[in-house]
Amino acid sequence: MSALAPGQLEAALLHALRLLPVAALAPFLGGPLAPPVVRLALGGGAGLAAFLLGGARPVEASGLELLALAARELALGAALAVLSTAPVEAARAAGRLADTVRGATLAELHVAPIRQHETALGDLLVHWVVALAALTGGSRLVVAGLLGSFAAAPVGAPLAVTPLAELALSAAAAVLASAVAVAAPAVAGVLAADLAVSAVARLAPGLALPELVQPARAALGLLVVAAAASAGAGRLVALVALSAGWPGQLGPGGAP
Repeated sequence: MSALAPGQLEAALLHALRLLPVAALAPFLGGPLAPPVVRLALGGGAGLAAFLLGGARPVEASGLELLALAARELALGAALAVLSTAPVEAARAAGRLADTVRGATLAELHVAPIRQHETALGDLLVHWVVALAALTGGSRLVVAGLLGSFAAAPVGAPLAVTPLAELALSAAAAVLASAVAVAAPAVAGVLAADLAVSAVARLAPGLALPELVQPARAALGLLVVAAAASAGAGRLVALVALSAGWPGQLGPGGAP
């Protein structure tokens, strides 16, 4: 076995560091529900694969310069993790918005592995988008896009701030639009039901309709989301495919 050329070990380490935050946070490459050893192996292995597929080009750095490059790769990896989890966050936000409108936010779930509270519909939509990405091949697109980030922003090369800022704005807009689009049927259905109940309450003031229809109101929100499941799935899968292309926009060209 031939010895490593100078700088190759450092380059391999820097490649692995970029994908470690992604493996820790993004469910398409491990995620917070995977055991720590699995996340470490997936992130490091994917980074090593990118290093080898990219020609195993060395990076000549040592001391403080190497530490600065390592910090840069970890920060870039954290940004990639946020971009990769955009479909998951859109699904979570859509579920929370729909549960808020239908009055079901009190039934929150504590998800211990990720140390946060989820609404029932939010947790359901998060699992749904991960399953959709696996079934449609979207998760493979996301992983391919992450590996392509090394071509767009090579390890050790200067990184422009403007493309990152433009990409962050584009991703935030896409997440907001997708969350509102997925939750919109439930919001519209519950709003229509509230208007109908208000009209009946005016005609029959003696009936305590708002209290009586609350369980039906919460169920109506779920039914409308289920009826619009196909459209919601299409929107979330489209966001998965869109997020797969974001890492390739880290180069000088930036976002289109």
